Amino acid sequence: KEFNNNYKSNLKLDCNKIDLFSCYILDRGLSLLCSINFNSKIEKIILEENNITNITPLSQITFGENLISLDLSSNKISSIDILSKVNFPLLNHLYLNNNCILSIDSIHNFIFPNLLELNLSSNKIASIDDLMKSKFPKLNELLLSKNEITSIDSLSNINFPKLKILTLNYNKINSIESLSKVKLENIRELKIEKNRLISIKALSKVNFPKLSYLSLGDETLGDNIEDLKEAKFPKLQDIFVYLNEKLKNNQKVRKVVDFFENKGICFRFIKYDKNGEEIIDKDINFI
Repeated sequence: KEFNNNYKSNLKLDCNKIDLFSCYILDRGLSLLCSINFNSKIEKIILEENNITNITPLSQITFGENLISLDLSSNKISSIDILSKVNFPLLNHLYLNNNCILSIDSIHNFIFPNLLELNLSSNKIASIDDLMKSKFPKLNELLLSKNEITSIDSLSNINFPKLKILTLNYNKINSIESLSKVKLENIRELKIEKNRLISIKALSKVNFPKLSYLSLGDETLGDNIEDLKEAKFPKLQDIFVYLNEKLKNNQKVRKVVDFFENKGICFRFIKYDKNGEEIIDKDINFI
């Protein structure tokens, strides 16, 4: 069911008498949550693109235990502490991206044993230390791009054995040395472009046996690009590089591209068009 009215205050909704499986309240100006009762069969709740600032009432809302997906993205939420007091035993997908979250200190108290995807991108998170204390045994995707993260040292304590996708791009990370201490045997995709990395030499010590996709930012390249050849990822298929124009005619870049192409690995460059949209440049010209 989609609610077409423009809710500027509390929403009062009682769905106990109907078999409602999905509820979408999108871009309706909803700012507060209050007294929403769902039947035990509800599986999906989407409240994206509203004006929600406080999710404390979630602890007072009656949900069934069949909730699989909760989408609170694109709101104005600054704290997620209350989620440590709710019980969603079957929750697979939690979307908290595009909010104003500053801290995730309480996240290690979340009990979501079946969580598969956690999206915290596009917030203002500076530290992931408490996130690394969490136990999400089935987590496949952890999306942390476009935050204020400066260090990933705590990744050495990561406890997500089934993690396949990790995005750390568009942060303020200055070192990836700690990746050499991380055990992620199932990781397939790693994005670390658009950070403040000085060197990528640490990639030579990283052991991600199933990694197939790697994206790097132009900040990591320049004179250090040859260090990329030392990385040992036996399943690697694609390398995406965010292009700095000055690298177009760089002989070192050409040699690295040839090195990977001879191994059957696709080396792609990404740059921006006039509208700021990303485009893949497969036919980049070198001297």
